[in-house]
Amino acid sequence: MLKPIFFTGTGTDIGKTHVLCSLLNAHKATGGHARVLKPVAPGFLNTAISDTDTSRLLKANGQNVTAETIKAITPWRFKAALSPYMAALRENRDIFLQPVVDWCFDHIHPSHPTVIEGVGGLMSPIAEDGLNLDLITELDAHPVLVCGAYLGTISHTLTALRSMDRRATVIINEIEAGPVPADETARSIKRFAPRADIHVFDPKNLTPILKAITAVNAAPAV
Repeated sequence: MLKPIFFTGTGTDIGKTHVLCSLLNAHKATGGHARVLKPVAPGFLNTAISDTDTSRLLKANGQNVTAETIKAITPWRFKAALSPYMAALRENRDIFLQPVVDWCFDHIHPSHPTVIEGVGGLMSPIAEDGLNLDLITELDAHPVLVCGAYLGTISHTLTALRSMDRRATVIINEIEAGPVPADETARSIKRFAPRADIHVFDPKNLTPILKAITAVNAAPAV
Protein backbone atom coordinates (compact mmCIF):
# COMPACT_ATOMS: atom_id res chain seq x y z
CA MET A 1 0.00 0.00 0.00
CA LEU A 2 1.24 3.47 -0.86
CA LYS A 3 2.01 5.81 2.01
CA PRO A 4 -0.65 8.55 2.19
CA ILE A 5 0.36 12.21 2.24
CA PHE A 6 -1.22 14.28 5.00
CA PHE A 7 -1.58 18.06 4.69
CA THR A 8 -1.67 19.95 7.96
CA GLY A 9 -0.55 23.34 9.21
CA THR A 10 1.00 25.14 12.14
CA GLY A 11 -2.42 26.65 12.81
CA THR A 12 -5.82 27.52 11.42
CA ASP A 13 -6.13 29.77 8.34
CA ILE A 14 -2.51 29.25 7.35
CA GLY A 15 -3.48 28.56 3.72
CA LYS A 16 -3.08 24.79 3.56
CA THR A 17 -6.16 24.30 1.35
CA HIS A 18 -4.94 26.99 -1.05
CA VAL A 19 -1.49 25.39 -1.23
CA LEU A 20 -2.93 21.90 -1.67
CA CYS A 21 -5.33 23.04 -4.42
CA SER A 22 -2.47 24.70 -6.28
CA LEU A 23 -0.42 21.51 -6.11
CA LEU A 24 -3.35 19.34 -7.22
CA ASN A 25 -3.91 21.62 -10.20
CA ALA A 26 -0.22 21.49 -11.11
CA HIS A 27 -0.08 17.71 -10.71
CA LYS A 28 -3.17 17.32 -12.90
CA ALA A 29 -1.67 19.63 -15.55
CA THR A 30 1.30 17.29 -15.93
CA GLY A 31 -1.01 14.33 -16.50
CA GLY A 32 -0.77 13.08 -12.93
CA HIS A 33 -3.60 11.50 -10.98
CA ALA A 34 -4.30 11.68 -7.27
CA ARG A 35 -6.97 10.74 -4.78
CA VAL A 36 -7.83 13.56 -2.41
CA LEU A 37 -9.62 13.04 0.91
CA LYS A 38 -10.86 15.44 3.56
CA PRO A 39 -12.52 13.05 5.99
CA VAL A 40 -13.68 15.68 8.50
CA ALA A 41 -15.06 19.13 7.69
CA PRO A 42 -16.56 21.46 10.29
CA GLY A 43 -18.09 24.72 9.09
CA PHE A 44 -19.78 22.86 6.23
CA LEU A 45 -23.02 24.55 5.13
CA ASN A 46 -25.20 22.84 2.53
CA THR A 47 -26.41 26.29 1.44
CA ALA A 48 -22.86 27.28 0.47
CA ILE A 49 -21.36 24.07 -0.88
CA SER A 50 -19.26 25.83 -3.52
CA ASP A 51 -17.43 27.76 -0.79
CA THR A 52 -16.35 24.69 1.17
CA ASP A 53 -12.82 23.32 1.24
CA THR A 54 -14.19 19.97 0.03
CA SER A 55 -15.57 21.60 -3.13
CA ARG A 56 -12.32 23.45 -3.75
CA LEU A 57 -10.34 20.21 -3.45
CA LEU A 58 -12.67 18.34 -5.79
CA LYS A 59 -12.41 21.06 -8.45
CA ALA A 60 -8.63 21.25 -8.14
CA ASN A 61 -8.45 17.49 -8.60
CA GLY A 62 -10.59 17.64 -11.75
CA GLN A 63 -13.72 16.14 -10.17
CA ASN A 64 -17.31 17.30 -10.39
CA VAL A 65 -18.89 18.76 -7.27
CA THR A 66 -22.04 16.80 -6.46
CA ALA A 67 -23.67 15.52 -3.29
CA GLU A 68 -22.19 12.11 -4.07
CA THR A 69 -18.62 13.27 -4.67
CA ILE A 70 -18.69 15.43 -1.54
CA LYS A 71 -19.89 12.51 0.57
CA ALA A 72 -17.29 10.26 -1.04
CA ILE A 73 -14.32 12.33 0.18
CA THR A 74 -15.83 14.01 3.29
CA PRO A 75 -18.11 11.66 5.23
CA TRP A 76 -17.97 13.64 8.50
CA ARG A 77 -19.47 17.10 7.92
CA PHE A 78 -20.60 19.53 10.63
CA LYS A 79 -22.25 22.94 10.46
CA ALA A 80 -20.37 24.78 13.20
CA ALA A 81 -16.93 26.14 12.33
CA LEU A 82 -15.38 24.68 15.48
CA SER A 83 -13.15 21.74 16.29
CA PRO A 84 -14.93 18.59 15.04
CA TYR A 85 -15.73 17.28 18.52
CA MET A 86 -17.27 20.60 19.60
CA ALA A 87 -19.14 20.87 16.30
CA ALA A 88 -20.43 17.30 16.68
CA LEU A 89 -21.73 18.00 20.19
CA ARG A 90 -23.92 20.78 18.82
CA GLU A 91 -25.58 18.24 16.52
CA ASN A 92 -25.84 15.47 19.15
CA ARG A 93 -23.36 13.41 17.17
CA ASP A 94 -20.00 11.90 18.02
CA ILE A 95 -16.73 11.43 16.17
CA PHE A 96 -13.97 9.08 17.28
CA LEU A 97 -10.50 8.59 15.85
CA GLN A 98 -10.60 4.89 14.95
CA PRO A 99 -13.50 5.10 12.47
CA VAL A 100 -11.71 7.99 10.75
CA VAL A 101 -8.50 5.92 10.59
CA ASP A 102 -10.35 2.89 9.21
CA TRP A 103 -12.17 4.99 6.60
CA CYS A 104 -8.92 6.57 5.41
CA PHE A 105 -7.24 3.17 5.08
CA ASP A 106 -10.22 1.91 3.06
CA HIS A 107 -9.87 4.84 0.62
CA ILE A 108 -6.13 4.92 -0.04
CA HIS A 109 -5.60 4.49 -3.78
CA PRO A 110 -3.50 1.44 -4.68
CA SER A 111 -1.45 3.14 -7.39
CA HIS A 112 -1.99 6.92 -7.32
CA PRO A 113 -0.91 9.32 -4.54
CA THR A 114 -3.55 9.72 -1.83
CA VAL A 115 -3.59 13.16 -0.25
CA ILE A 116 -5.49 13.71 3.00
CA GLU A 117 -6.23 17.16 4.38
CA GLY A 118 -6.68 17.57 8.12
CA VAL A 119 -8.61 20.15 10.12
CA GLY A 120 -6.93 23.21 11.63
CA GLY A 121 -3.41 22.86 12.91
CA LEU A 122 -1.28 19.81 13.65
CA MET A 123 -2.32 19.65 17.30
CA SER A 124 -5.99 20.49 16.67
CA PRO A 125 -8.47 17.79 17.72
CA ILE A 126 -9.88 15.98 14.70
CA ALA A 127 -12.00 13.69 16.86
CA GLU A 128 -13.19 13.37 20.44
CA ASP A 129 -10.18 11.22 21.29
CA GLY A 130 -7.47 12.26 18.85
CA LEU A 131 -5.53 15.06 17.17
CA ASN A 132 -4.40 15.52 13.58
CA LEU A 133 -1.02 14.28 14.79
CA ASP A 134 -2.63 11.07 16.05
CA LEU A 135 -4.30 10.48 12.68
CA ILE A 136 -0.98 11.02 10.88
CA THR A 137 0.67 8.51 13.21
CA GLU A 138 -2.05 5.88 12.89
CA LEU A 139 -1.98 6.13 9.09
CA ASP A 140 1.83 6.19 8.94
CA ALA A 141 1.30 9.13 6.60
CA HIS A 142 3.95 11.49 5.30
CA PRO A 143 3.19 14.91 6.82
CA VAL A 144 3.25 18.10 4.77
CA LEU A 145 3.31 21.05 7.15
CA VAL A 146 2.15 24.42 5.82
CA CYS A 147 3.43 27.39 7.83
CA GLY A 148 3.44 31.16 7.45
CA ALA A 149 6.22 33.74 7.13
CA TYR A 150 5.11 35.92 10.03
CA LEU A 151 7.15 36.84 13.08
CA GLY A 152 7.03 33.78 15.34
CA THR A 153 6.62 31.21 12.60
CA ILE A 154 10.03 29.68 13.30
CA SER A 155 8.98 28.79 16.84
CA HIS A 156 5.59 27.46 15.73
CA THR A 157 7.11 25.42 12.91
CA LEU A 158 9.91 23.94 15.01
CA THR A 159 7.40 23.03 17.73
CA ALA A 160 5.30 21.18 15.16
CA LEU A 161 8.35 19.47 13.69
CA ARG A 162 9.52 18.38 17.14
CA SER A 163 6.12 16.73 17.62
CA MET A 164 6.69 14.82 14.37
CA ASP A 165 10.29 13.87 15.18
CA ARG A 166 11.41 16.61 12.73
CA ARG A 167 10.47 14.54 9.66
CA ALA A 168 8.14 16.37 7.28
CA THR A 169 7.87 18.38 4.12
CA VAL A 170 7.51 22.03 5.13
CA ILE A 171 5.93 24.62 2.84
CA ILE A 172 6.30 28.28 3.82
CA ASN A 173 3.26 30.13 2.55
CA GLU A 174 3.74 33.90 2.44
CA ILE A 175 0.13 34.97 2.93
CA GLU A 176 1.54 38.40 3.67
CA ALA A 177 5.07 39.72 3.78
CA GLY A 178 7.02 38.70 6.87
CA PRO A 179 9.79 40.56 8.69
CA VAL A 180 12.47 38.77 6.65
CA PRO A 181 12.49 37.07 3.23
CA ALA A 182 10.88 33.63 3.25
CA ASP A 183 14.12 32.03 2.02
CA GLU A 184 15.88 33.31 5.12
CA THR A 185 13.13 31.90 7.31
CA ALA A 186 13.52 28.57 5.53
CA ARG A 187 17.26 28.51 6.26
CA SER A 188 16.64 29.28 9.93
CA ILE A 189 14.14 26.44 10.24
CA LYS A 190 16.50 24.06 8.42
CA ARG A 191 19.31 24.91 10.82
CA PHE A 192 17.33 23.49 13.73
CA ALA A 193 15.42 20.79 11.83
CA PRO A 194 17.89 19.33 9.32
CA ARG A 195 15.72 16.28 8.60
CA ALA A 196 12.84 18.44 7.35
CA ASP A 197 12.47 19.11 3.63
CA ILE A 198 11.69 22.83 3.43
CA HIS A 199 10.25 24.78 0.49
CA VAL A 200 8.93 28.28 -0.08
CA PHE A 201 5.56 28.24 -1.82
CA ASP A 202 5.88 29.77 -5.28
CA PRO A 203 2.71 29.36 -7.38
CA LYS A 204 4.76 30.02 -10.52
CA ASN A 205 7.16 27.16 -9.84
CA LEU A 206 5.59 24.24 -8.01
CA THR A 207 7.79 21.57 -9.60
CA PRO A 208 10.27 21.25 -6.68
CA ILE A 209 7.47 20.72 -4.15
CA LEU A 210 5.63 18.27 -6.41
CA LYS A 211 8.79 16.25 -6.93
CA ALA A 212 9.49 16.16 -3.19
CA ILE A 213 5.97 15.02 -2.31
CA THR A 214 5.53 12.46 -5.08
CA ALA A 215 8.94 10.99 -4.21
CA VAL A 216 7.60 9.92 -0.81
CA ASN A 217 6.61 6.50 -2.13
CA ALA A 218 9.68 6.15 -4.34
CA ALA A 219 12.37 6.50 -1.70
CA PRO A 220 12.98 4.20 1.26
CA ALA A 221 12.16 5.60 4.68
CA VAL A 222 15.13 6.92 6.71
